[in-house]
Amino acid sequence: MTGAAMPIHVIAVANCKGGTGKTTTAVNVAAELARSGLRVLLVDFDPQGHAGLGFGIRAEKGAPTAHDLLRGGLADPSDAICLTAVEGVDVLPSDRTFRNLSADDDPSAFLEALHGLRNRYDVAVVDTPPAAETPMRVALGAANTVLIPTQLNHLAHDGLQQLFRLLFAGAVGPNPGAATFAIVPVQVDMRLRLQQQILAELLFEFGHNRIFRGIRTDVALAEAFGSRCPVRHYRPQTRGAVDYTLLVQDILHFWPIAGGRREA
Repeated sequence: MTGAAMPIHVIAVANCKGGTGKTTTAVNVAAELARSGLRVLLVDFDPQGHAGLGFGIRAEKGAPTAHDLLRGGLADPSDAICLTAVEGVDVLPSDRTFRNLSADDDPSAFLEALHGLRNRYDVAVVDTPPAAETPMRVALGAANTVLIPTQLNHLAHDGLQQLFRLLFAGAVGPNPGAATFAIVPVQVDMRLRLQQQILAELLFEFGHNRIFRGIRTDVALAEAFGSRCPVRHYRPQTRGAVDYTLLVQDILHFWPIAGGRREA
């Protein structure tokens, strides 16, 4: 490829409620985007560090991390990037001791750091913590698009409303692309009347183009995480693997992402 590299497309995976399949979605979307030929950086902004663990990655004590970008302590994010066993996916791991104090919630430094990696990656998938604190604000402010996993129940619906208040309250920084979002139903079982009702409400409220393919309940997703790999690399014929493949087809259809693997 000649000429200047395209900017990295930033996908923030976010929800203000925990337990919504956010990290599972970040891990498996990253893997499926790489399978489609894109070069993917998974940024683990959740201090629990579970997105990195989904690829068997955990920062060593004292090693640079994604959270150093929020503290002005990482001049070159390449120093913190860890390679994974999945072709096309690298991880910028979490600082599991991170505390929100003294962190800067201006997304500009994060965007500048990603801009410096534009020759290596096409897309950054950012896993965020559920609390509306600095890492989430920075991720939303830097995002071109926001992917919102949610269960189909009333409590999860309330979590969506909290996220939208944050997203549209002008608190997400200068990137107008953050208003481009889609909802991903997870742990889906359409035999349940409540789920049918909540899904119908979401479709009515946001429209079909804002509701991407759902992820059915599948124990293989948890088992794959325990094996420190995406579900495709654990049991590729399972419902979870199939559903995340279809979800990424939706992502690439509605949010075209330029790039692809190139010779070094």
